[in-house]
Amino acid sequence: MAKTVDDYIAELGGWQAEAAVALRRDILSVDGITETFKWGHPVYESNGPVCLFKAHKTHVAFALWRGAEMKSIQPKLQESGSFLMASLKLQGPGELRSTVVRKLVEAGVALNHEKGDPTKEPKPS
Repeated sequence: MAKTVDDYIAELGGWQAEAAVALRRDILSVDGITETFKWGHPVYESNGPVCLFKAHKTHVAFALWRGAEMKSIQPKLQESGSFLMASLKLQGPGELRSTVVRKLVEAGVALNHEKGDPTKEPKPS
C-alpha cells in the first residue's frame, strides 16, 4: 500500500498514471499549494484541503473541497459528499486541460484564504 504520492503514482498503470502525473504537475504549479498523502491518496492544501485525486477501477476522480462554488469555471463538476465538494471523473488521458486544472486549484486556494479551512465549517444540510 502506498505511503507517499510517488508510491501512489508508481502503483498506477497506463492512462491513469499519465493522468495522475499531469494532475500533480498542474496542481503543484499553483503558488501556495502543499502536497500531502492522506486518507490513502494525494491531497493538496492551502489553508485547509483544496483538492485531491484518486484512481478508481475505470476512472480517476479529481475532487475539490469547494468545487460546488466553481461551476462557473468547470460546469461538469458533480457535487457530492460534504464541504461543498464536487468532482470530475476522468476516463481517459488528456481529458482535462492544464489551464482548467490550474484555474480550479487557484480558485480553491483563494476561497480557502477568504473563507478558511473548509473542514472547520459546518457541513451544508
